[in-house]
Amino acid sequence: MSRTALALLLVAATAAAAPKIVLVDGTELDDALLVAVEKGRASVQEAGGGLRQLPVESLVLATAPDPQRTPAAGSPFNLYLRGGDRLRGAVTGDGDHVRLDSPVVVGLRVHLDDVAAVRFGRLLGALQASFGEAFDREMKRGRDVIVIQRDTRPFPVNGRVLGIGESALNVRVEGDLRDLDFARVYGFIRTPDRPPTTPPGVRARVHLAGGERVTLPLERVTAEAVEGGGVRVAREHVERIEFLGDHIAHLGEFDPIDVKHVALFGEPPPCRPDGMALGGPLRIANRTYERGLGTLSYSRIEYVLGGRWESFFVRCGIDDAAGPEGDAIFRILGDGKVLAEIRRRRGERPEAVRVDVAGVDRLVLENLPGESYVSDFCDWAEARVFNTRAGPPEGE
Repeated sequence: MSRTALALLLVAATAAAAPKIVLVDGTELDDALLVAVEKGRASVQEAGGGLRQLPVESLVLATAPDPQRTPAAGSPFNLYLRGGDRLRGAVTGDGDHVRLDSPVVVGLRVHLDDVAAVRFGRLLGALQASFGEAFDREMKRGRDVIVIQRDTRPFPVNGRVLGIGESALNVRVEGDLRDLDFARVYGFIRTPDRPPTTPPGVRARVHLAGGERVTLPLERVTAEAVEGGGVRVAREHVERIEFLGDHIAHLGEFDPIDVKHVALFGEPPPCRPDGMALGGPLRIANRTYERGLGTLSYSRIEYVLGGRWESFFVRCGIDDAAGPEGDAIFRILGDGKVLAEIRRRRGERPEAVRVDVAGVDRLVLENLPGESYVSDFCDWAEARVFNTRAGPPEGE
């Protein structure tokens, strides 16, 4: 990285909201800026001005100071990928692949099997709104749909896109193969027919200012871009980077093998991944968490770890949506042994807990009521398992 680029990056960090680095063990480095990633090492500018080297596998999140909104922010997304990535830009195809033309995300080319949906963006005003409503409705139904023009209006038909050419889409409609004139198609939805492909190594899930998101195999980060897999994301628009890989897993991505609840008003409450029990974000003591698990007391949730993880980390607390009487016990068990037990009340800051789960096959998260069952909205924020095979940071 050039001295000029580094200087500009550091000036931006001091002039805007403070950046932050979060490590897998729950350590939060406030006022710390991710300067670069190269060859598996992350260079972090700490609050005191020193430059610290960390293994990239030790990072969970890096936020950025004052990112610029993407040029098309506010307009509908054009490309939806399996796994939740969503992007804006002109979508074209070459056979069984889709390309995105965007000034922010350059070089993105994905197989049709990794595409969840496409909007071609040919509609304006009221037509765009009506198409958007139909599109969102069909996506929730989870079926193959092609939205075509009929009497100048968008009209969904059951059918599957098999390929994209320069002037037509190759589709299967009611068992028949045919070509649809590209100009007549407003968009399509594809359901998965194979497991998603996940590249090995560390991946970067890049969140852009404006709501876009893209995940790529991480090769390097500079002051100018996040790069990997032939894709280059302009860093001036990056809001935050999540670090993913086979060394870490968020509990919200696991399917529990057993869930027990006490019914509330005749209905058992959900065990909700990445949200509080009754809907909405996880929020404890005025801080919002994107990852975790929302439950009510009493609840008991069991997961299979299979002995492959070393550590479990979580921040336990009562959600801000609870009433003033919110009060519960958080208990963590590994193969029947109590590993930790914490009591939290509404308004208290969450308690960070890290326990050793090396060799543990079954992990149980249990919530017990404090003084009553009333309003015990229990949040297991940032719940994750991880391995630390990358070793300690340099200098420690």
